[in-house]
Amino acid sequence: MDFCKLVLVLAFIGLSCGTETKSPCQGCKDLVDGILKGLDQTKNKNFEGGDTARLVEVLESACDKDNFRCNEIAAEREDDIETWYKTMQDSKSLQEFLCVEKAEVCCLEGKFGENCEESCPANENGDICFGNGKCEGSGDKQGSGTCVCEGAYAGDLCNECGPRHFKGFGNDTYTMCTPCANGCETCLSANDTDCLTCAAGYRVEKASEPAEKKEAEKKDAEKKEGEEGEAAAVEEEEKPLTVSCTDVNECVEQSDLCPVGEYCANTEGSYSCEPWKCSPICTRCYGPTNRHCFECIQGAIMRAPFICQDIDECASGAICLGMYEQCVNTIGHYRCECARFFRRETTTGQCQPDPAIYSRFLPNRLRRPQPAAEVKKDEEAAKEEEKATEEVAEEKAAEGEEKAEEEAKTDAAEDEETKQEL
Repeated sequence: MDFCKLVLVLAFIGLSCGTETKSPCQGCKDLVDGILKGLDQTKNKNFEGGDTARLVEVLESACDKDNFRCNEIAAEREDDIETWYKTMQDSKSLQEFLCVEKAEVCCLEGKFGENCEESCPANENGDICFGNGKCEGSGDKQGSGTCVCEGAYAGDLCNECGPRHFKGFGNDTYTMCTPCANGCETCLSANDTDCLTCAAGYRVEKASEPAEKKEAEKKDAEKKEGEEGEAAAVEEEEKPLTVSCTDVNECVEQSDLCPVGEYCANTEGSYSCEPWKCSPICTRCYGPTNRHCFECIQGAIMRAPFICQDIDECASGAICLGMYEQCVNTIGHYRCECARFFRRETTTGQCQPDPAIYSRFLPNRLRRPQPAAEVKKDEEAAKEEEKATEEVAEEKAAEGEEKAEEEAKTDAAEDEETKQEL
């Protein structure tokens, strides 16, 4: 009853009596995230009511309307939030102050349990889950405290290697996992011959010698006798046998893997169903090539079951018989084309020599004469050039005559002066 009464009080923000899946700690963390986000978005805004008005606006949008836990804590802890906002922003985190100390719904990071007394698994250096995973429910009183490993790691502490990985290095505080070769589920190294078991979609190709066994050691072991020989044999038997894994082609070994309209494509360790289009030579088919045909198109023949082959109509020699024509075979049909250096006339439909190419190889006297209009233009240009040359010559002659007259006048004046002096 108390729960539903509270819901009625908060009905104006859209809450309901539905089932709440979030823990109180997670609701408090959502509130903290909403407040910090709102403060960041309003840091450059001016409010008439000062900091109090700013905080009111931030709280109004801090929680989603359907987040009951968040809205509940916001309503109950409004005074604590205001205290932190005005006096503690620079000295303590809001999550620690509000969720851990005041609301008491969360623990410090790395702790969990009703009284926050249990610790998440960690190594000697304090790295939670060996640094290879996350502690589920860390900082939450309702958390489980189990490690959720990431990537290649496994185990309660995330200090072991998961499927398709092997331990390349490890000690009390650190584990390095390296991928196995493709096809190995478990292995001793990254070499494809050092698989211990094969992954799904692969099978054992052949058994090989122990990974650490060498040919020389084998020969020496065979020569040993007595207790040393027996001890060596026991040691060899204890070494794990490695195998090589090869991909299984499901498309070949199994049938009806894909629905009608799709074909099976083998992949590494699996297969996929791919949509296909019939070969251009098929009308109906069950695969993408001319070897997957139910029926052949016109102009093709089924040479063997499900195999269509195009008929080469040009091979008969009885088509494309026009002058300078040649037959070109196409899928399901053929076409007649003009031979090289020939083109089809649009009016007659016959193949004729292409003037653009053929005229290059004709003697000069057989070349097509220049059009009359072009000849006339050339003659006019030549006449204009000749006329311009004549005008230039006349100008030069006139200049020469004027210069001669001036020289004659100058000589006559000099003679006259000489006579007067005498």
